[in-house]
Amino acid sequence: MKKFLKHITYGLLFFVLINLLILLIYEYPAYKAIKNKTHKNYLKWNSIHTNKNTYELIVLGSSRCYTGFNPKIIDTELDIQSFNMGTSAQDIAESYYALREILDYQKPKYIVLGTFLNLSDNNHDYYQIFSNASFFNSTQNKFDLITKGYGSKGIANYLVPLMKFNNYIKQDLISVFSNKPKVKRKQEKDWYKGYLKEKSIITQTEINNLKPTPNFSNTDFNKERFKNFFNKIYHLTKTKKIKLIVLRTPYPPSRLKISDNNDEENFYKKYMRSYKDVAYYDLNHYKTSLFKYKDEDFSDYHHANIEGANKMSQQLVDIIKYQLK
Repeated sequence: MKKFLKHITYGLLFFVLINLLILLIYEYPAYKAIKNKTHKNYLKWNSIHTNKNTYELIVLGSSRCYTGFNPKIIDTELDIQSFNMGTSAQDIAESYYALREILDYQKPKYIVLGTFLNLSDNNHDYYQIFSNASFFNSTQNKFDLITKGYGSKGIANYLVPLMKFNNYIKQDLISVFSNKPKVKRKQEKDWYKGYLKEKSIITQTEINNLKPTPNFSNTDFNKERFKNFFNKIYHLTKTKKIKLIVLRTPYPPSRLKISDNNDEENFYKKYMRSYKDVAYYDLNHYKTSLFKYKDEDFSDYHHANIEGANKMSQQLVDIIKYQLK
């Protein structure tokens, strides 16, 4: 029995040490970036928390939003103050709890929510989620995001670094044993009010290898999860008398052409009809005579670059100027 307990103790000790090592390897760069005041989420939340009641329009959503909506264009054209609170892989539940935190400090007239099927699936990047939530000032919002937003899996991933960084560890191990050169992560430095200016342009090789847009066959989309948290976002904005604008952000035209179905487009279009006071627009098809996208407006298979962001921002301006007033 003593021998068995000794093995258990050594096993637990090894498990703790492994997790501490993983925490050191994967969290240290973030700690360093926060210390140097270059961490993107730190900078975003610092602006929200310190510039109280400043922003009249706030964008929520994934990196498709934070590379797509330029507050400089929005502010100039609409004569307002806007801020881009899009973050990497922002899940629909994360958007809701981020909105709760934001509304403790801001009184916006408009909330813009960018969405696509991958943001409401059963696969979550807990590192990105908890990185964002770590800058909430409200302990209650953090706790609710972890427990109510992601349940037992959320709690486990929050407590165990080995689980939280699982996908990143796999990617790094694959790169070690692969002949392919390791892809160096880009330093994201060109920021303005939460917007990342993406300068790269999709290559012809990338265009040739494009896959169909998200649909019910190639994503693990969870309709009930989406409906639950979108309803929460809707009721929160309605209670605060905020105009909610939901946008399906654009894809490279070549990618739209190879899609064999319109699941994503049809789902949001049909679902949003139930909300008469929610403005919904698909930017892929919004006033195409004025805003025609090219493959060169994107940096990869779904992120807009500077040129694409100019069009997306102008589309949003047009929606607010002529559709909502």
